Amino acid sequence: MRLRSTGLGKTELEAKIVDTKRVDDTVIFFVDVIKPVRWHTRMAFQEKDLRALVYAIMKPASLRFIIQALLFGKKKVNRTEDF
Repeated sequence: MRLRSTGLGKTELEAKIVDTKRVDDTVIFFVDVIKPVRWHTRMAFQEKDLRALVYAIMKPASLRFIIQALLFGKKKVNRTEDF
């Protein structure tokens, strides 16, 4: 996963989801930033956030990308300019 923070300028962070936990109406994603620094962060998704995420994933272009990635493995795509 790639992340950016406005406080870090154009620095791009690499991270991975290490755990999830449901607390009340929120799903918490525990994320380890692994490059260029090492941070342990949490992202809390409420119902409206999860709904928006599912809708974004269900778009035909997103589904096609996900299916191709699952079937054909990793494909190196540098789309930093869009990110």
